[in-house]
Amino acid sequence: MDKQQHLEQLFLLAKQDQVVQSFEQTKERFIASASAPSVNKTKTKQVFTKKWMIMLATVSTISLSLFLLLNKGETSQLDLKSTETNTKQAISEHKNTQPKKIKSETTKQGSIPSAKIGAPFLESIQELVTELPFISESKVIEDRLGTQANWNPKPPKGLDDLPYQFPKLTEEEINITNKKKKSMLKALVKHDKNAYVFIPSGTFDYNGTQTSVQAFYIGIGEVTNFEYRTFLFDLLIQGRNDEFLKAKPDQSAWSKELNGGGNAYTEHYFSHKAYNEYPVVNVSREGAELYCLWLSQEVRKYVGDEKEAQYNDVRLPLRVEWVKAASNEGKQLPYPWNGQYRRNSAGMYQANFTHDIIKDQVDTTGFSKIKYDNSDITAPSKSFWANALGLYNMSGNVAEMVYEGMNKSEPGTAGGSWRSSGDDIKIYAPDPNKGVIDAKPTIGFRVVSTYLIVYKK
Repeated sequence: MDKQQHLEQLFLLAKQDQVVQSFEQTKERFIASASAPSVNKTKTKQVFTKKWMIMLATVSTISLSLFLLLNKGETSQLDLKSTETNTKQAISEHKNTQPKKIKSETTKQGSIPSAKIGAPFLESIQELVTELPFISESKVIEDRLGTQANWNPKPPKGLDDLPYQFPKLTEEEINITNKKKKSMLKALVKHDKNAYVFIPSGTFDYNGTQTSVQAFYIGIGEVTNFEYRTFLFDLLIQGRNDEFLKAKPDQSAWSKELNGGGNAYTEHYFSHKAYNEYPVVNVSREGAELYCLWLSQEVRKYVGDEKEAQYNDVRLPLRVEWVKAASNEGKQLPYPWNGQYRRNSAGMYQANFTHDIIKDQVDTTGFSKIKYDNSDITAPSKSFWANALGLYNMSGNVAEMVYEGMNKSEPGTAGGSWRSSGDDIKIYAPDPNKGVIDAKPTIGFRVVSTYLIVYKK
């Protein structure tokens, strides 16, 4: 029965009823009654819509959570990129130069290296201080004390009563340390030409006086961050914590040298692998001497009791030894290269120095506003051009620790540093660090070992 027939029957029945309501009123009531299924359908639709709304809300919540979770890593990468940018800007501020991606080259003895040594930190900063082979000690202390220590032996102000938190080496770091240590000892035992240069005995003109010097071996470059870290880590492995505290670099010296700046160097110069082959700085005279003592002891252990007598101690050079090596036995003066000029025939500077800072062209940190080369504050230990004997950076880069006299009791430096003028990197230039034993960002060192003649029976 269709709807229309149903309505008509209802109307007929309504007409037969006693008059309680008017026909029109009854008609409206029955029409409303007949329309009831449509009302129920609407109600069902409303319930159905509410259920879908709840389901959609749940799905949206789950989707949003997954989105945030999956993008957490991406957010971290954005934060990392922001950190990298800030760090690059901090480094660039030191010399007001635009960073360039120029590869650093290490060359064999006697060859001519590229003068474009660049700033590798700017090229590989995306691999931060978590990179091996070094634990960030400041991070260890920061986790415990809630502040940065930047590899300073003393806890932050107000926390002097807390014991020093030594870095805890991972198994991987221990393996890397042992491997590097073995390669260092092997190079010393064999007097590897890529690590040491032999200087023969003889007499030469030492600043106007004929002076005889016994033969010795000298490091081809300044002691690097990687070599010095290996020394420090080996001290920790052996439990020699007191020596570790004496020898560790004072990274706060960067801030002192750069008038409160240099945060990027404070955090990364000694710990980041991009600076592995750069000269270690901020090491005290005592720290350098402990390094020499450690290397002397370890090489004797390495060769064994029968051969240990064949090796003399590793030490810092005497000034007369340093001059003989730098000047090619007095044949190259006033610089370790031929001629009086600081540039070579190609117009390139032959050392890392301040290139004669001009008055009124110096920024607030003391650096020239004019860009002269592609080096960072320091350059790799083996960079620029080696002298006739195969030694790198005998002038400029870092001032190298020497002993003034044979008694080894008068501290001094030779060669000038990245902060020295052109005249101050001359071989016989006056020493501004005479008597200095404290750690400075401008001072590093290289090692020597007196040649020992072994007579066979």
